[in-house]
Amino acid sequence: MPLWEACVDNYTQAIAKEKLGADRLELCTNLAQGGTTPSFGTIKTVLRDTSIPVMVMIRPRGGNFHFSHEEVDIMLEDIEVVKKLGANGIVLGALKGKEIDLALTKILSDKAKPLEITFHMAFDEVKDKFKAIDQLIELGIQRILTRGGASDALAGKNLIKELVDYAGERIVIMPGKGITKNNRDHIARFTRARELHGTRIV
Repeated sequence: MPLWEACVDNYTQAIAKEKLGADRLELCTNLAQGGTTPSFGTIKTVLRDTSIPVMVMIRPRGGNFHFSHEEVDIMLEDIEVVKKLGANGIVLGALKGKEIDLALTKILSDKAKPLEITFHMAFDEVKDKFKAIDQLIELGIQRILTRGGASDALAGKNLIKELVDYAGERIVIMPGKGITKNNRDHIARFTRARELHGTRIV
């Protein structure tokens, strides 16, 4: 059975999605902007009142994935707090043009270890996604969230399947965006992805 990761942006949703059968949560806020870091009070309370793994978004604002020195400082501070609160992992992403910002991703991921790390949908803006997979594996990232460079995972399912095949057992390719309880099984079978992500996945 694939793992269903529910994306939630508040405490109430987190509790509800666990009851509906989510295997893991991605916790953020400002979903309309693609997700940003939730309040520490939200993180602490969700961790207290749920029993499934929680991945916390580390992103100081919406918009692009090119960050200033001050924003990097914010992310590093947020990672430190998330670790102390006891989250299972973090979700991050940083770009330099149409490529992974390797230096910044290493700084952030080194700060986060030993927590699990998901590289989020900034990945979809990368030109050479196969090269990026190899780079993220080298950095010790466990998971890549992607819509296959398309408007959603259903539209991008052909490329997602190629990425899953290329990654093999080296890193998890997790389809996301537009995945619902009604289409999740189809996408899982077609792509052979073993983890899937969505706001309506359960």
